[in-house]
Amino acid sequence: MKGLLWGVVWLGVVGFVSPAWAQLSGRCGGDDNLTPQQAPGRNAWARKCNYISAAKEAILNADNEYQVFANGCFQYPCSPNNCQFFVPVSPSAPCITGLVMLGSCVAFAPPLPPGSLLAYLDGARVDWPEWLWRATARSAAGGT
Repeated sequence: MKGLLWGVVWLGVVGFVSPAWAQLSGRCGGDDNLTPQQAPGRNAWARKCNYISAAKEAILNADNEYQVFANGCFQYPCSPNNCQFFVPVSPSAPCITGLVMLGSCVAFAPPLPPGSLLAYLDGARVDWPEWLWRATARSAAGGT
């Protein structure tokens, strides 16, 4: 009997969590996918409009995340999902009432174009001269 009760509780939890998780993954990977440059603006807007606290804003910004909403997104009106409101990324944008908080997403930076100078520099390795390696090893060991 106790096992049956736990089974019912587990099914109830999974039944409630799965739709919310699916909606959050849809927002993060699709219609509310923000870049690392846009995320702090969204968080500042959400704090200004009393959706999140200043402490939550600081945590989200430190983790490169941003607040998302169940019924609003950045791609409105082009979103095929349940997106009823445009949610801005500018802290100076006017507040919107009626948004339902869903969770947070990690800001995604698109990959650098292959063959570009930035992609080359991003993957570049600095080879220090051997004399510099010896000098730093000696000073770390206490020598001069």
